[in-house]
Amino acid sequence: MSATIVVILDEPEWTQRALHLAAALAREWRAAVTLVKLLPVAHLEYLGAGVDETLLPYKEICHLEACTATVESYGVSTDVRPFQYSDFVGGVLSAAELFNAAAVFAPAPVGRLPGLARLRVWWLRRGLGVPLYTLGGDDAPLVLALPAAADANAAGSQPSPALR
Repeated sequence: MSATIVVILDEPEWTQRALHLAAALAREWRAAVTLVKLLPVAHLEYLGAGVDETLLPYKEICHLEACTATVESYGVSTDVRPFQYSDFVGGVLSAAELFNAAAVFAPAPVGRLPGLARLRVWWLRRGLGVPLYTLGGDDAPLVLALPAAADANAAGSQPSPALR
């Protein structure tokens, strides 16, 4: 399994939605899921200094264990990686490149101005080169939906009299 789906951990509700979708997608693609815990640094020169020595609060460790259990309940292997960053977009791009991501689940970058936030999402999508799922309205569907006529026939309804 060389392919991996990267999930950037965020607030619990968003993360749970992303985990279920990523695990289902990974099971279909026969890929692994890498859970990335982003750790902010104050200055660029601090990147890479002591990332393995960072102590997380007990509540976050419990959350990481629950996230791992959720992904593994789908029968998909998972890995948790801490990752330092100074800029969110740059951190997500670097993590996706480092872990050879086939797809990325990450919260949409925010900005003080709505136009700036949209620009940061556009830049992230363009820079990744793989599908980015922010679980927002502008995401592409994870699977193709059946046409409306196929849905009606699958539900057990009778075809229209003109088709008989």
